[in-house]
Amino acid sequence: MPLPSRRELHPLLLEPHYWKLRLQQQRAVGHFLLRLPRPDLSSAGCEVEEFSFRAHDGVRLRGLIGRCPLFRTEQPAHIRTLGACKVPDIDVELVQSGRTEILIQFPAGRRLEDKVLDVLRVCELARELDSVDCDRVELATSETAPGPDELRIAADLRALGLSA
Repeated sequence: MPLPSRRELHPLLLEPHYWKLRLQQQRAVGHFLLRLPRPDLSSAGCEVEEFSFRAHDGVRLRGLIGRCPLFRTEQPAHIRTLGACKVPDIDVELVQSGRTEILIQFPAGRRLEDKVLDVLRVCELARELDSVDCDRVELATSETAPGPDELRIAADLRALGLSA
């Protein structure tokens, strides 16, 4: 039996009953969001904050939020993930084009199902940011570059209406 291509996800990864139970469990855990300004990473056209929050399993996760202070209206949010060994950096061009970028960094060894729940939690947290248009929270996936599996699964779950 051939393995699924990089573009195809196994159907069991999108089993609605499983994810409904996991999302219910996640909602029972407070996220305790903490945001700190990062002037060392900011510039005139890109204001950067570091954030941390509690995941469904109690692990504290961190990331960066970049937004352009020149835009006074709510902006679409662009969520991207990063592995433990990468240096987090905000895409300044994306931010200056009028998007809020949210970058979440996973610790080494984080399981795929946990990463999916983390991405869905960040989607919920993004809606609470005053600079984000809550109807325009996007994940860093596209047809030409589908992105990491956690983003692809989270995008499909959101399309099925399984996230908040």
